[in-house]
Amino acid sequence: MIKVGIVDDDALVRSGIRTVLNNAPDVRVVGEAGNGVGAVELVRVHNPHVLMMDIRMPVVDGLAATEQIRRFSPDTLVVLLTATASYRQVRRGVRAGVAGFLLKDGDPHELIAAVRAAATGAAVVSPPVTRVLLDRVATIEVEPLDRAKALVDRLTPREREVLALVGKGLGNLQIARRLFVSEGAVKAHVSNLLTKLSCENRVQAAIMAYQATLTA
Repeated sequence: MIKVGIVDDDALVRSGIRTVLNNAPDVRVVGEAGNGVGAVELVRVHNPHVLMMDIRMPVVDGLAATEQIRRFSPDTLVVLLTATASYRQVRRGVRAGVAGFLLKDGDPHELIAAVRAAATGAAVVSPPVTRVLLDRVATIEVEPLDRAKALVDRLTPREREVLALVGKGLGNLQIARRLFVSEGAVKAHVSNLLTKLSCENRVQAAIMAYQATLTA
């Protein structure tokens, strides 16, 4: 059972998310909060596997809350919800170690899929947010791109294959099936490539894959 926390300053939004998630037999909503302060307390008390949290909230926003939560509960996977996505928000979220970004106006089934994907270690990124990342990558200086390619070149052929699939948002089980290897082997490859690339999480690795042109 995947334990989920919901954080949004709009009670109607929280109710809607709760209703959608409660329809999934493998998901259980264990707590809710209306701002970042409440989010921190929610995680301390209920220890959810996945936290679905709005970015823009009063008192303490979702980004600041994520930074706090990741310090004392690194195993809690935070998926940030947003109506729009700016590169500044995405960059700060990535640095904070979020599991992904999801647009609020997406299909309800995307919420359930996002929770399940995050719980398996997959990077959860809505297509419009991916577009923000790609547009930014296309305009940044050549030096970071060259650095990304140099780091990726240090990977083994198998690690590069795994990184390319991480860049496409696949989870460990999906990658294992695609490459006809065990899920344990994929976890080991992911751990190794994160270390070699100096990435803290899969979202950062996915960006590195884009920078090194492993994905399109």
